[in-house]
Amino acid sequence: MKKNLFTIAFYFLTCHLQAQFLINNHIVHYDCQTNTWLATIPETMFGKDNQLTITLQNGWKDLTIDNKKVDYQYTFKQITAESTYQTSLTDAEGNTITGILQFTFLPIVHLNGDFGYEYKQGTVIIANPNGEIDDYVLNTRVKWRGGSTNTNDKHKRNYNIKFDTDIKLFDMRKDNNWMLDAGQPDVFRMRNRIAMDLWNDMAHKPYYADQEPKARNGVSGIMVEVFLNDEYRGIYNLSEKLDRKQLRLKKVDESGEIHGLLYKGKTWENTSMNDSIYNYDNYSESLFGYEVKYPEPGDDCDSTDWKPFVDINNKILILCYDAKQFEEQVEDLLDVPVMIDYNVFLSSINAIDNSGKNMFWAIYDKATTQRMTLAPWDLDCTFGQRWGGTLINEKDDLTSPEYFSDVAVACFFNFNRTNALQYNDQVNERYQELRQNGNILSTDSLIKRITKYYNAIKKSGAAQRETDKWSGDSDIKGEVIDFDKEYEYICDWITKHLEAVDKKGFPVQYDKEYIDRIFANIPSLKINNKSDKYIYTINGQRIDSTKPLKHGIYIRNGKKIIIK
Repeated sequence: MKKNLFTIAFYFLTCHLQAQFLINNHIVHYDCQTNTWLATIPETMFGKDNQLTITLQNGWKDLTIDNKKVDYQYTFKQITAESTYQTSLTDAEGNTITGILQFTFLPIVHLNGDFGYEYKQGTVIIANPNGEIDDYVLNTRVKWRGGSTNTNDKHKRNYNIKFDTDIKLFDMRKDNNWMLDAGQPDVFRMRNRIAMDLWNDMAHKPYYADQEPKARNGVSGIMVEVFLNDEYRGIYNLSEKLDRKQLRLKKVDESGEIHGLLYKGKTWENTSMNDSIYNYDNYSESLFGYEVKYPEPGDDCDSTDWKPFVDINNKILILCYDAKQFEEQVEDLLDVPVMIDYNVFLSSINAIDNSGKNMFWAIYDKATTQRMTLAPWDLDCTFGQRWGGTLINEKDDLTSPEYFSDVAVACFFNFNRTNALQYNDQVNERYQELRQNGNILSTDSLIKRITKYYNAIKKSGAAQRETDKWSGDSDIKGEVIDFDKEYEYICDWITKHLEAVDKKGFPVQYDKEYIDRIFANIPSLKINNKSDKYIYTINGQRIDSTKPLKHGIYIRNGKKIIIK
């Protein structure tokens, strides 16, 4: 990181958090609930004796570590996650604080302020143990984030962070807008990060990658340990946001004309896209279970534009009546290679909360095409977990290795039903390619991915701190946090689930009788719920029924009309 905004000295003048001392120029963070200091150092220092520089801050004195007075340097013997060092120091008024000092090699993020549902001013320290400079200390605005994870009865909060200017954190993009994901419903805390890394490694780039080679349909992140106002809050995923900038969608131009569009499935209302949309308001941020992410009315411009999304939704439903028309036109509407990857991805990790809901749909530039691509979000409910906890001790079909989650969205169903573009074969071929020895979805590769994260939180001591802080909390329905047990559970689940997928073969997630029931109901859905006087072509163009009809296939009130 480059030291380009604020300095440590500025921090002590503006922030009410009272730091006592630094180790190797990193602030040592104090948890007032357990009387524990936590310092971050490079992982290469673990398992060794290390002579580290100690710097007391103004007003603090008489630092002792393991009953030895420390003036400038101290040699810590064989630092490990379990190492604790008895520490005491005295403030200017003569008050002595005693506790223990521990080390981590994960970065530390320390939020300071009174935060809630709306953005409020605060400060944040970001300590990179491998950085060559002092900690970032920045003015920021922070608020809670999330839907079901953001109610009054929740404890381990998620946070949105907005800096005053763009800043590059670790190896991620340069931006002013970041998020801290608590992994709140996940007793392993890291499923979201691991699953997103997997998606980043396996997904095709969006259809417009030739014009925008830096476009990404996933986000990077890093596991950190978080403090809030002198209280340790546990393991978090510090992450980029999935937004217009990440996807490189075209901005609203100087004349105010809208180009790129981004929508997100927020609820289950109609994110399955198996219902027609008959009315919308471009001054509203939400529609039928979706929320608009770009452009947001009143923020990025006066209004947004729901029409391209509505048109595609309705056109896909109409094309479901004719397999040939669907095959001929669907590539102009949807990013099929990314859909294939998503199909494989969702079923391979059993992402039960990412089918319609927790999916992004994006249009690069509606002036050139209304074709939509997609991206996943909020991947906590994966690898054998359901919302609200793993429930690994209960009989639950959703967490069984033999359970196959479906992409319960009408266009995916219709691909499977018609096998347009040999979609089913393409999905199976893509799975087999990724599943081969050493490839991304091989059992060994997936377990190695899980093990890497597990080892990091175990060896850094973060796993024990997280367990001490949150085990048994109501956020996880009172479950005990046991990282060793959960690691073994996930590895066993991966092995058994992929064996089951291999045995059944793709497309594994669709049940023919269920699909038939879905599509049997589609003709009863009204294209316009206010009136049945309108007739539509198979391409979704509305025709006044008072005019003579030419030869062709039409849709009226959800029913097919054939004019010969």
